[in-house]
Amino acid sequence: MIREWGSSIMSNSKPIRKKMYRILTIIGAIFLVIIIYYAYVLYTTAHRAYEPPKQTKSDKRTQMVDFSEDPISLLLLGVDQRLGDIGRADTIIYLALNPKQKNIYLTNIPRDTLVYIPKHGQDKINHSYAFGGVDLAKHTVEHFLDLPVDGYVKINMQGLESMVDALGGIQVHVPFNFSYHGSSFYKGNMHLNGKQALAFVQMRKEDPEGDIGRNKRQQEVIRAIIHKGTQFRSLTKLDDMMEQVGTQIRTDLSPWKLFTLQQNYKNISDQNMTSLSFHTVPVTRHGVFYWMIKKREVERVRTILARQLELSMSSTISSDISHKKSLITK
Repeated sequence: MIREWGSSIMSNSKPIRKKMYRILTIIGAIFLVIIIYYAYVLYTTAHRAYEPPKQTKSDKRTQMVDFSEDPISLLLLGVDQRLGDIGRADTIIYLALNPKQKNIYLTNIPRDTLVYIPKHGQDKINHSYAFGGVDLAKHTVEHFLDLPVDGYVKINMQGLESMVDALGGIQVHVPFNFSYHGSSFYKGNMHLNGKQALAFVQMRKEDPEGDIGRNKRQQEVIRAIIHKGTQFRSLTKLDDMMEQVGTQIRTDLSPWKLFTLQQNYKNISDQNMTSLSFHTVPVTRHGVFYWMIKKREVERVRTILARQLELSMSSTISSDISHKKSLITK
């Protein structure tokens, strides 16, 4: 009797094991499809946004950097670009990323900052993009900070609305109550959709800090996008976001570099993103308004960024330092 019962259990366990095997096989197949789809979406979108670099490393580097383990710098350009017009870089942010510390420093350079633009002389820094596109903008920032730019990401600000919507909105801190372009904002933490996010970064005249205040809000939105964009859990949202990335973003970072950055910073928190800003002095020359940044102030910020990038203060000294001395006063 016992033998019959035991043999019955063994015979019944075989179909159970087969059923479990089939279920696990199906789950594994689904998981594999998801991984392949995820990789495909990232790869194809990255290729659509990819603009191969014209040089393998920054002139401020003695050797190439390894994106998987070395601290790197990126130039983020927010361009107000319309059909038939190259546009101007109204948002200029220098990012210093350190994979060992798992943190990011964001430094906003006001668009009206008076700088030396190679082969064009002294002018507002945002004119560098209008004069020579991304390449000249990169060289201008490198000359101004005397630090390398290892890559760039250019965002069409007209597409910011659709990008934020694809993310499902973003969370920001509103510094004071204001209304702009049909959107109302209230002091404190607030969830913004795409239309609100665009209005949030565009408003300037109602801000008591003017351009400086707008720069802070731009950094706030960029931080929120980085935080939300590196923590996808939904394939639908990923697909929507990647569609917007392929349309609204251009970069000289290869698909592999983008994937590496996403893996390095996918769990980054807002506490690990630090915003830096310059102390500026308003000046007017020939009836044109500029922000002047004094030499010691540039050196203060540069020291912080060089430490984040693990660079010595003498490792990136430029050969054309005389231009900088002619521009920035002590």
